[in-house]
This record gives sequence, C-alpha cells and structure tokens, in this order.
Amino acid sequence: MLNFKKRSRMKKINNLIIKEKINIMKNQFNSKMILALSLIAFYSCTTDDFLEKPPLNELSTEVSYASKSDAEAAVGAIYGMPAQMNQHYYKWQHTFFSDMRADNTHSGFVASIINVELGQPNAADIEPIEYPWSQNFSYIAAANTVIDNIPGIEDPDFSNAEKDIIMGQAYFLRGYYYFHLTRLYGGVPLTLSTTDTEILKARSTQAEVFAQVESDLLLAESLLPNEYSDNFLTRSRATKGAAQAMLAKLYAETGDYSNSAEYSGKVMSSGVYDLLPTFDHLWDGEHEYNKESIFEMVHVPGTDIATYVGAQVLPPGDYSQYDGNKSGFNSWEVPYHRFNTMKTDLVAAFKEMGDTVREESTIFYVPYEMATPPNFGYLEGEPIGHTWKMGRTGEIFDKHNVILLRLADIILLRAEALNQTGQTAEAITLLNQVRARVELAPTEATSQSEVALAILKERRLELVVENNRFWDLKRYYNDDAKLTQHINDQTDSAGNSFGVQTTVGKVLIPIPQSELDVNPNLTQNPGY
Repeated sequence: MLNFKKRSRMKKINNLIIKEKINIMKNQFNSKMILALSLIAFYSCTTDDFLEKPPLNELSTEVSYASKSDAEAAVGAIYGMPAQMNQHYYKWQHTFFSDMRADNTHSGFVASIINVELGQPNAADIEPIEYPWSQNFSYIAAANTVIDNIPGIEDPDFSNAEKDIIMGQAYFLRGYYYFHLTRLYGGVPLTLSTTDTEILKARSTQAEVFAQVESDLLLAESLLPNEYSDNFLTRSRATKGAAQAMLAKLYAETGDYSNSAEYSGKVMSSGVYDLLPTFDHLWDGEHEYNKESIFEMVHVPGTDIATYVGAQVLPPGDYSQYDGNKSGFNSWEVPYHRFNTMKTDLVAAFKEMGDTVREESTIFYVPYEMATPPNFGYLEGEPIGHTWKMGRTGEIFDKHNVILLRLADIILLRAEALNQTGQTAEAITLLNQVRARVELAPTEATSQSEVALAILKERRLELVVENNRFWDLKRYYNDDAKLTQHINDQTDSAGNSFGVQTTVGKVLIPIPQSELDVNPNLTQNPGY
C-alpha cells in the first residue's frame, strides 16, 4: 500500500516538480524523435478543424520542438497512437484481460485467446502477450520525448503556463500506460528519459512502478486545468479530473482506500462531471463528449477501435465452443467468431438484479431464426444476445469514441473506498445514486460485508466491457487463491466445469518470450 500522508502532499508535489525540471534541463537538448501520425494536430484543434486534417494512417514529418505548434503536435500524437496500432491496444488490453479473464465473457475459438482466458497463456504468443508490452512502451517513449523537449522550446508565443499544460498531459499519459503495464505484468523496466541509453534493463518491482505512476499522476494533477476551452477537448484530453480519477484507481489497486476515497471525491466535487440522466445515452453515438465522460479515446476514420471493444460481444452461451464443433456465428460474420461472447452467468446477473435498463442498453437480442445453426446451445425460439453497448447507430460495427474513464465508475469506486474505511452509510448513498439512474430500488445491504458485495455486483452490470471486472474481483477477494477459485468455479450453461483451469500465481500474465530472448536481464513471472 502506498503510504502517502495528506500533510506532506504539497511538499511532495513541489519536490517532484523540482526534481523533474532538473532532469529535464539535463536532457532537453539531447534527443529528437520521429513521431508519427498525422492525427497529431487533431488533439490541438477543435472538432471542425479536425475534419480538415489528413488521414490518420499517414506519417508526419520529424517534430523539431521549435514552436508551440510542435509541442501540441507531439503530445497529440501520443493520444492517437493506440488507435493507430490496428485496434490491438483495445482488443487485448481494454476488454480481453478484464472481462474475458474474469467471469463476464468468453474468448472465442482461437487457441492463443482461449489460453489466456483459461489462465494458461503462452509467453510466445505475439498478439495477447506481446502487444500490450510493446505498444505501452511505445506510448511511454513518446511521452518521454515530450517531457524531455518541451521545456527547451524558445517560442515567445508559448507561455510557461501553456508549457505546463503540455507537460501535464505527457505526465498523465506516461503514468496511465505504466499503470496498465504493471498491473498486467507486475514489475517492468522503468525508462523515464530519452537519454537513458540502458536498453537491456532489469525489471523494477511493481511497487516501484506504482510509485512512479503516483509521481507522474500527481505532477499531472498539479499542472493540468479542470477544463479546456471547449467541451470536445475537456473530454478527449487529460485534465485535472482525469489525473485524479486515475489516482483514485491507483490507490484502490494498491489498497490505499483512504486516498482512493479522497481523490474520487475530488473528481465528484469538481463541478465538471455529472451522471447522464439516461444510461442509454452513453452508448447511442449521439451523446459523445458528455458530462459523464472524464477521458475518452476519439474515434478516427480509418481505424476500428470500437469494433474490438464492444461490437464483437456475441451471444451468451456455454463453454462447449471448446469442443471444436461450434466454430462461428455464421449469419453474423465477424472476425474471431464468438470473440468476447457473454457468459450465461453475466446474463443471469442482469435478470437477478431486475436490471432491465442496463440489460437493454447492453444486450441486443436477435431472434433465434436469424442465426444459422449451430446456435451455441440455445433452445429453439430462444433469443440470442449481441452487444448493444458501444455502438448504437444500427450497425454491428459502429465507429464511436471509447470512454476510458467516466463518472459512474468513480462514484462506485468512492463507495467501495468509503465502505472499506468504515464509512458504510455514505457508501450506501453513493451506491443508490447509481442504482436510481437505472430505476433500481435502494440497496437492501446494510453491513460492511453486504455493501462490499452489493458494490461489486453493481460495478459488474454498470461497467461491462469497460476494463474493470477482473480488477474489481482482485480487489474484492484481496487474495490470489480466492480470486483463482472464483474464476475456476465458473461453469457452462449445463453446470459443467470449465475443464482446464487457471492456477494460483497466474494472476499476472507472462513476460513476452520475445523480450526475454533479447534481454537477459529480464526474469519471467512465476509459473511460466
């Protein structure tokens, strides 16, 4: 647990700023990078301006770091890099390692994907194991370039306050990606400057990486504004609220519920965010950049980021797809047949809660007759559910922004943190706030343990395919053996055991074999 005292926070932030500025001054003239992406100017402009920009899939020229526009382009490129990576950032990291590894969705029929769901990942697999490692580090390298070079720009039109905002975004993005790296792999190498020439680094501990994430996010919080000049930028760029939301998640991840409660409270009291009255509007494609959104990834023409996030959640069913006889949903043809298929337990959870609002906004039921056999264990006449959550304009493959952080998540996270610190009555109030939006009666839970379970159940239905379920379970059980047992207790629709099951010690995924082959200083995670 991170031990961060309130009374020393400002001193710590000031010290961090001083330390970083010293490092920057040492490094700022020593590096340049060919950055990428014609999207770079996109994040420094308005929505209308963006429509006039060249396609995302074209490379830009070298960034010179001579002007304000260079700085804006450089940080803008970092935002666009995940979309440029052929959807894989979202496919593997945003949904797969959360919902599929837990009890919400199935993986499909591809062996490498099944192995991860079953807790038996192969370190040699390129897509599910290697991509999150290599891509996150590429985003971090781009952030380092910005941090090293921006302070040295001598442009009379580029004020120190404007530089601070650019730097704050870079710190946020570096912290954001290191956070996701370390909770997937455990300890990873820390590289914090482009002038760090040590290529074959050993792994820092996970605690050390989390401490760096904390440092970056605190710096970001101190430098970023609450809002930008327009709502588009406020929802699509890093803000003070986005940094605070990530700090709330970081502190919860590390068991520091006191600070998690504090930072989630800062987000809620900022006045920038509010729950949408209608849950469905989050996903209908007509309410992007809304008041509930804290940080979202903007869809760019030519990419399919939403495709892998939500649009491939196919019908709920049993585990019999692993017998090799159920190879696809033939009349609704998509890549990776049955990829991210809803588990029957998830569908039952909506029914048990009586949650028709979120169920209808999450699952689109297709008549049985529209599915070419095999129908994945469904009885004749039984409707078959597809996702409806992240693409609501009438097409299976919709092109929408992806919300990475939103207020309902932070409200429930604060409820969890308050309950963990003995403030159960206040936690119940927050829980009921989220329930009221979807027309559910106040919770009947009263004790601390009952409320903890009620929050867990609420987060499951509120945040399906939003990169939360596995991590929610991990916090709830706070014990790898109990987490593993929960996952292994899942059965198919007939009550049959999963068969191959994960084992204790494999909560972390393996270090990619390709990295181990070139770096003798890396060590593999236990169990692989």
